[in-house]
Amino acid sequence: MMAYDSRSTPEPRPLGDETAAALRDAVLRLWNHPEDGDDALHDAVARTIDEARQRSLRAEDLIVAFKDLLSRLPELNAPERRLEAVRFRERLITLCIKAYYA
Repeated sequence: MMAYDSRSTPEPRPLGDETAAALRDAVLRLWNHPEDGDDALHDAVARTIDEARQRSLRAEDLIVAFKDLLSRLPELNAPERRLEAVRFRERLITLCIKAYYA
């Protein structure tokens, strides 16, 4: 019997550059200008979900990719808005999960 080799497990396939950029831009637009609404975010999430399904990404893979994208946004890491950023991230992840399973 062979031992489990974690290196044989493929890495989650990340989102395409254009999709990730659209999602990042929509997230930052909502973060910086919440009064503008979240239509751009909904469009970007829909595009992201479409790509995830085309790439056969599981919901878990998509969430990891989304969290990775969010963690690389310095605007969401400002100490003075930490609690607000945590709530914002939770809201975005929930939106992503609901869209994936819709």
